[in-house]
Amino acid sequence: MFFIGIFGIDRKQKKIKPLKQIQCKGCNCEGLELYKEYSFFHLFFIPIIKWNTKYFAFCKKCGMIYDIKIEKAIKEESGQEGAITYWDINQYNNNGYQVSVTCNNCGKSLDDNYVYCPFCGTKRR
Repeated sequence: MFFIGIFGIDRKQKKIKPLKQIQCKGCNCEGLELYKEYSFFHLFFIPIIKWNTKYFAFCKKCGMIYDIKIEKAIKEESGQEGAITYWDINQYNNNGYQVSVTCNNCGKSLDDNYVYCPFCGTKRR
């Protein structure tokens, strides 16, 4: 965030809606959520100009991130159900960031070496 007196530049991520009809390519669950990320210039903390808008889908279970084309995402955001399909999501290059593994039953973060979840006892897939 860049702030000088009464104006500044910031970046924001906003959750748009769940994508119930699309399965994650990583864990095959239906927990994808559509997000919008953009930069904006604000005056007295009121957004004036937005730029660099990007849309992505995030899987709550495995942490996988997918790029989504802006045209498809805008249609989905405006209320057109089914505008984004399984074939429209492309795995985002996470540049070496490690995605944590979570338990499918309780959602707790797990070490990659665990066969069973130490919190609830469920076997990992």
